[in-house]
Amino acid sequence: MTTTLRIPKAAVSMREGTLVAWLVADGATVAEGEPIYTLELEKSTMDVESPAAGTIRQSGVAGTTYKVGEVIGEIGEAVAAEAAPTVSSMRGSVARLVQVVPALEPAMQAWASTTGAGPFFTFPKLAFKEYDHRGDTTAPSLSVATAYAGDVLLELVELHDGTSSPWREAGVGTLIPSLVVDSLDDALSAQGMAGHSCVTRGTYSFGARFAFVDARTSIGSLLHIVEKQFVLTQLTGVMRNIAADWDRRSLTATMK
Repeated sequence: MTTTLRIPKAAVSMREGTLVAWLVADGATVAEGEPIYTLELEKSTMDVESPAAGTIRQSGVAGTTYKVGEVIGEIGEAVAAEAAPTVSSMRGSVARLVQVVPALEPAMQAWASTTGAGPFFTFPKLAFKEYDHRGDTTAPSLSVATAYAGDVLLELVELHDGTSSPWREAGVGTLIPSLVVDSLDDALSAQGMAGHSCVTRGTYSFGARFAFVDARTSIGSLLHIVEKQFVLTQLTGVMRNIAADWDRRSLTATMK
């Protein structure tokens, strides 16, 4: 199976981007999620990750400006002998922290002044494509604010109703670690073998799948697990780049 590489729409107002440099050689074998080229936007740059594992074939030329959606290469199937070794499905990147807060605005102010986190990107009334918490498919009404504090992505959650959910179950103030994995199904299987039951499964409106498992017997809290997904990777990449140039004049920022 071949995956086409196109210039992504990394911001709402983005119309074109410049391919600054390829980060891997033409014909190299790459892993899904591995940075493969640097893209220059209007006011920042970002490293774009591979949407699939395989062999990269480059057609885009470094230093050239392309319109959003233009093809710059493809990822083909890798030769079996060159495939990367399987990594334990229990392993992932704990690069996020989730916290339920009474209200977003004062929580953002507190985190910014105490840890330097910011700027925050707010997502009012976050929507879900699919949702199931302990057999209840009624999704909660909630808003989210995210910001980088160093290399950690902080996710603040404000609940707007009393619907049963993992966020309500965790309680206000609790810090929930978030594990980013290659395969949600494999990770849940491994967590189950470790004695951690899945209490919630769902899909965010932008397509990323997530789950919560009850790991309170081992780490003292629920564990949030989110599967790597192209849109999610691009969003967090833009957030990281904007955070690096934050002048601290505004608590919040938007993706242009």
